[in-house]
Amino acid sequence: MTPRLHCGSRRAFRYKPSVTVLILLLLVLVSGTTSAQAGDLVSVETTVFLRPDGKAELYHVFEWYVGSGDMSGFYYQGEPFTPAWNEERCFADLSGGVRQPLTIDNLGSGRYDVILAGGRRFSGRAYYHLNYAGDFAKAGLVGFTTSPEHGELVYFDWGPVEWDEPLEYRAVRLVLPVAVSGEKLTDDEKAAIPMLTEEWVNAASNIDYYGSRGDDGRWYLTVLFFQERVEARGTQRLGLYFPREYLGMATDMSVRDYDDGGRDEYGSDSAMYGYEEPLTWRDAPFLALLVFLLFIALALLLYTRRVKVYGAKAETVEGIAWAGDAWTPPKLFAGSYQVPGKIAEGLHPVEAAMLLELSLPRIAAIMLDGLAAQGILAVEREDPLRIQMLSERVADDEIEERFLASFDADGDVLPGLLADFFEETIKHLQEKIWDCDLEATKAHYRKKILEAEEQAREVDTWDEPRRRSYYRSNASLVYWRSYAIVGGRNDYLAGVRLPEGMSAGYAEFMRSAVCYSGCFTPENAGTVDACHSACHNACHDACHSACHSACHSACHSACHSACVSGSSH
Repeated sequence: MTPRLHCGSRRAFRYKPSVTVLILLLLVLVSGTTSAQAGDLVSVETTVFLRPDGKAELYHVFEWYVGSGDMSGFYYQGEPFTPAWNEERCFADLSGGVRQPLTIDNLGSGRYDVILAGGRRFSGRAYYHLNYAGDFAKAGLVGFTTSPEHGELVYFDWGPVEWDEPLEYRAVRLVLPVAVSGEKLTDDEKAAIPMLTEEWVNAASNIDYYGSRGDDGRWYLTVLFFQERVEARGTQRLGLYFPREYLGMATDMSVRDYDDGGRDEYGSDSAMYGYEEPLTWRDAPFLALLVFLLFIALALLLYTRRVKVYGAKAETVEGIAWAGDAWTPPKLFAGSYQVPGKIAEGLHPVEAAMLLELSLPRIAAIMLDGLAAQGILAVEREDPLRIQMLSERVADDEIEERFLASFDADGDVLPGLLADFFEETIKHLQEKIWDCDLEATKAHYRKKILEAEEQAREVDTWDEPRRRSYYRSNASLVYWRSYAIVGGRNDYLAGVRLPEGMSAGYAEFMRSAVCYSGCFTPENAGTVDACHSACHNACHDACHSACHSACHSACHSACHSACVSGSSH
């Protein structure tokens, strides 16, 4: 079906090579510092779930094919907002049923290096899945406008990133917060959808409507935009309009003036947005030569400096404790192999706390109280957290040693190692419960906590030497006691504050506004345990900076990849 047309004005991103761009591209080709293109991007499928608060969640599936050689990943950029990555749903499905986590490195300026984790490479066919969220309203991609003919409208003005190679096809599915009757819509239902489009939207894509099932079981209006045989750097910009009340969007979004005059062949008003045609190389050959020489010198200088510092960086890797400002607390996910009634026996109290979804500060409080009960440490300060070691004896439990290793000699938290502690704990927990009945297991440990609370009341009536001796010889019991105390007293160690990175990232971003009842997750959007050690991140950063970023980021990204994703490597 062809939607009704409505033309407004927004800038279309037209491109003509400038002097700098052409010369930099030549420099890249001559220098040979960029990775040879190893794979072909076959297709791109994108699902955009637009929320009433103006935020959106995006799910991408990129089909890559490597006929000869191998590849690890590609560069991704072009979004007009800073993505909030959900690394739990960033993975690659490789041949043989292998699901490999992805490492996403922020190279700056909105550019990301997406590679297989653990240095893995593949040949053949692979499907890379990326999931992130963005504030479309804040970026001006969705908001309100007024048309003299159609009245007050909500506009949606966004397109998937462009790629530096052709595609067999590209599909965008826009899921809107509008309930429909089911998956298939009749022609009358489709005709009643009050969507207006810019004329170039219809010219670029085939459009259809259907329903997608939400997490609440209801069906939500989905608009499909499909392209075949997409050229390199081909666009799929979506300029859509709906009646203001139709989507139920928040009332505090930005307002954009309506204007339908002065459009160019792309339906945009270049002059209104200050767009000018760039200078070509024929207009300034001497300037081209100067730029060429300057960037050669810059590339060589940066590369030389990186090589000199690489050795020093590599030697310090073992001492680095780094989590990053966007570290996301690991989440537990249930597989499809649960055996009804099966209970995971022998969980550590901290693992049970993870299972029962206690917050990370409360889990840390359980560890602190358990170690304090054994006379190993004392909490010197809760905000920010600092401990004082009272004993030099080695802890009896491996989980205790990993937690204590998260503090430096002064008792302050090492963010990276504390992140490792939480990630390693949930990794072990996942291995223990993968085929268990989660609800039955949770009920089992809720009962165990109550029993531990009763036992703790008796033990705490003993004198100090006897009590400490008891808990030293029964280390696991002390943490069940601590769990009961922390869980039953909200004021106990309530001021414990972990490093800021422990609560930032994707999860925090999506919790910043209440998700309405129609929260949507594509059926094929699985999860993966994408935890990586601080050492891995540090090594990759040092090596990547020395061997790749110096020339590639200075030259190649300045021209060829200014707004284009791609470059498999």
